[in-house]
Amino acid sequence: MKRIALFIIIAAILTPVAADAQRKKKAAKPKPKPKVEEVVEEDPRIAQMLEATQKVVFIDSMVVSRSDFMSHIPLSPDCGRLAMTDGLGQFTNELGDKRLEAVLDSKKVPHIAVRDMMGFSWGDPVRVKGLGDDDSNFPYLMPDGTTLYFAQKGENSIGGYDLFVTRYDAENGHFLRPENLGMPFASEADDLFYAIDEQNRLGYFITTRRQPEGKACIYVFIPNESRQTYVTEAYTDEQMRSLAAIGRIADTWPKGNARKEAITRLEEARRAFKPATTATEGKMTELQALKHQADVLSKALQMARNNYARSTQAQKEKMSHEILSSEQELEDLLRLIKQKEKEERNKQYQ
Repeated sequence: MKRIALFIIIAAILTPVAADAQRKKKAAKPKPKPKVEEVVEEDPRIAQMLEATQKVVFIDSMVVSRSDFMSHIPLSPDCGRLAMTDGLGQFTNELGDKRLEAVLDSKKVPHIAVRDMMGFSWGDPVRVKGLGDDDSNFPYLMPDGTTLYFAQKGENSIGGYDLFVTRYDAENGHFLRPENLGMPFASEADDLFYAIDEQNRLGYFITTRRQPEGKACIYVFIPNESRQTYVTEAYTDEQMRSLAAIGRIADTWPKGNARKEAITRLEEARRAFKPATTATEGKMTELQALKHQADVLSKALQMARNNYARSTQAQKEKMSHEILSSEQELEDLLRLIKQKEKEERNKQYQ
């Protein structure tokens, strides 16, 4: 009995010690290491672009469908016509005799090609030289016939599509090496289109940044006569990033009436705008082709006369013969058009 009582006493003494040891054993179990979030390094070109962010006044913005955003750009007829089919952009110049468009190659990658009006229809597309082999789309050629803006994705972009500018080298017959427009027109989203309407003194910029799938935002801005950049030292990093990303267009508004006057021009442009419905190939009848040729020649003559008035005497002597020859050609064309119209009317009454 004494031995049993002794065992009971020893067990009572050891039980709390064993329980304490068990708790310590559990406590000693290593805790799981917290998950470390992967740090994605920022493209170093973004920091470089931030420092060179252009100072641009954005006056308005509008969200539209990405699939037909070109139909919402109220471009002046003097700047050409825009159209879009199956996600491929198309630009036809003011004279209607040259067309730049995105076409798919054998690998279904879009590239920019040019077509010329030949006779009664558009000629075959010829790939534009000097733009590289990357995915290129949404061209816009300035009225000077030299400056080309377009979207491209590849090693020279910082995200999806970036916007580039290049100029035609007449001596070599191709465009020069394109340059990225930089911020605020560049981002890690798809920046799709850039155009300057000199007639209305407005610019248009289309991007998918901060937009849901299938949508794009049209930003309207006041073009600068010369490149202006922000003084980065006057802003915090957060402020500069917001300006570069167009966080709030109100942050870009200047004092004075510049924005109000631009809004008035935009409203007038929208009232006068007639969007193209589709990018059709289309063939012309003989009469339509003659009228088109007369229209092109008439506009070209007007441009030649304007240049003549600003030219030197030596230049005028060279231009005068071409202008007189073109005037005679236009007169003959108009006479032929009247004859064809008369023939068409006679057919209706036969």
